[in-house]
Amino acid sequence: MKKEYLYHCAGCEKPDKEYIMNDGHPLSQDTYDGPRITEHKWARNDAYGIYTGLYCDKCYKHNYPYKKYRYHDESYCGERIEPNE
Repeated sequence: MKKEYLYHCAGCEKPDKEYIMNDGHPLSQDTYDGPRITEHKWARNDAYGIYTGLYCDKCYKHNYPYKKYRYHDESYCGERIEPNE
């Protein structure tokens, strides 16, 4: 029996072996259906909270293609409260 997994890393395509597909239905030791994809432990968001995909910890640390931090400094946008020196 070939094991197919429900979730895979978008970077290295490593499967999350906790959730196994069986005849098209997800099976897990804890639940009969897996978490929603945005609630998975590998679900990643960019700096603005937009979902970018599933990335394992190794890929998130080294090969994550999206920005993890804000794109610009918000303190330089709009009017300032303190006077310029």
